[in-house]
Amino acid sequence: MVKNIRWGNPYIDPRDWSRYTERLVRRGEFYLSFDLLDKWDEVFYTMNEGKPGRPFQYPITFIEWMARLHLCLHMPYRQMGGFVRKLSE
Repeated sequence: MVKNIRWGNPYIDPRDWSRYTERLVRRGEFYLSFDLLDKWDEVFYTMNEGKPGRPFQYPITFIEWMARLHLCLHMPYRQMGGFVRKLSE
C-alpha cells in the first residue's frame, strides 16, 4: 500500500493495483472473446439446416457479439463494418 499526503492528511490507498488491473483485463476478455469464431461453422450449419428460402449469412452468436461490441465500446455502425471487414481477412 502506498502512503500519500492528501489535503494535508495521510492517505493510505487500500486498493491492490495488481488485482484491480487483472479484473479489468478479464472484463475485456469476456466482451471481446473470439470463441464464437471456433464454433462458427457448427452454429451456421444448425441455423441453416432445413430452413426454407435464402440461408442465413451470419450466425446469431456473431450478431450478439457485434451488439455487445457496439454497446461496450460505443462503436458506430460504419466503424463496426470496417472492423468486420478487417476481421474477415
